[in-house]
Amino acid sequence: MNIGQELFGAWTTGAAVEKDLAASAPAIGAIWRRAVPPDARTARSALQAQDEALQRDHENIEKAIQRLNDFIEAWTPGQPARAKSLKDAPQPPEDALAAALDRIRAPQAKDLLDPLQAAREEFDAFVRRVGELVSHYAVIETSSNGTLIARTLVSWTGDFKSLLRSDATPDQIRLHERNVRAALARRAALIRLMGVISTSAAKIALRLATPGAQLLVLPALWQFVRDVIEELRRAEARGVS
Repeated sequence: MNIGQELFGAWTTGAAVEKDLAASAPAIGAIWRRAVPPDARTARSALQAQDEALQRDHENIEKAIQRLNDFIEAWTPGQPARAKSLKDAPQPPEDALAAALDRIRAPQAKDLLDPLQAAREEFDAFVRRVGELVSHYAVIETSSNGTLIARTLVSWTGDFKSLLRSDATPDQIRLHERNVRAALARRAALIRLMGVISTSAAKIALRLATPGAQLLVLPALWQFVRDVIEELRRAEARGVS
């Protein structure tokens, strides 16, 4: 699974037709499902661990966004750039992005951008999935022991409609509320990331004298974000803060 997929957490997109959803339900673009243990204390611990993992992802997204902003502030066409906050340390993602932007400036830019084809396809898939998160209703479900506890439908405007089992306990309802908050926080982070990449591409395109530069820049920025997140995850695995 690539990072673009992993960042969606429990969100499943492309789920407009779901056999287990009522036929009368509105069009569904994405579903977030979490199963919790039947024991309340164990369920809270499980959700806590999942929430902490989601929070680490969110922090990595924000760090990648900051690194991208620092790059744009420092970068001049034709000159390698490093993030200002980390300018004394080697920054392979910044160097790779500067090199990619130099290739975009070349007369044969399209021929030189083949190494970014995979990044372009991943970014296109990322944009499509984020679009599915907001273009139709999103469904957030919490289940336990194979039984659905609660389901919340969220419109792209933020309107909520929740359905609860008649025998749902107060603990189960609180767990579902927590699940809804986690799902919406992840959706907001993904929307923010897509917006920052698009805005950043427009800023960089203004400095490039290449027709269609903004479309060429997008996969380079996506690759940069991926590289930064991978770098941060490697540092976490080594116990480096």
